[in-house]
Amino acid sequence: MKNVRSGKYAIRDFISSSPHYWPVLDRSFKNLLFGLLMFLPGLYLATIDLPGTPSYLSQIRVSGLPMVTGGICIIFGCIGFVIGLKGTVRKRENAIDLKISAKGLTVRGGYEIPWDSISHVTSMQYYNRASIQAMWDRADLNCAFVVHLNEPLDIPRLKTKDGVPQLKINVFRYPAVDYKPLYEWVIDEFERRRIPVDKKMKTKET
Repeated sequence: MKNVRSGKYAIRDFISSSPHYWPVLDRSFKNLLFGLLMFLPGLYLATIDLPGTPSYLSQIRVSGLPMVTGGICIIFGCIGFVIGLKGTVRKRENAIDLKISAKGLTVRGGYEIPWDSISHVTSMQYYNRASIQAMWDRADLNCAFVVHLNEPLDIPRLKTKDGVPQLKINVFRYPAVDYKPLYEWVIDEFERRRIPVDKKMKTKET
């Protein structure tokens, strides 16, 4: 596969590395900092009698808004740190999200899915229209594949829905500018091997 823009051979596999998670760690740090700057003053205001507030309800409004906003940012910041730290320690087979070979797919943990075991694939692209996007990054790929199988395989994270075994392969945190051509090439590869691909758009409000 060649990168159409550069003409050079592009990345062939979705293999996670620490730099892919640096943006989410940076974003999480900013969420935590902003959350603390909002939450702590709000908490302080809630513990004192504010001058010029004629009712207890008014005081709740003055202190409650920064506390709620700050609390939400702190929660998302903590979640982002956990995701980022877990991602940075992924190594070897555990760092593989998706590799394609003549035999089939290789997924996280080094587990293999032969081509003839795949009945069809759902390609999902996520988008976010929320006013506050605490963890969303438009520079990321934000996509996934759901691989539907003809029969169960001995692979962790394999789920059965409507009697059909399936495995969801998330390709998040990858920079879209580098990995979008690979994502499109993977879809083309499924179709080239006569594996039906159902393309869907989904919201991811985070």
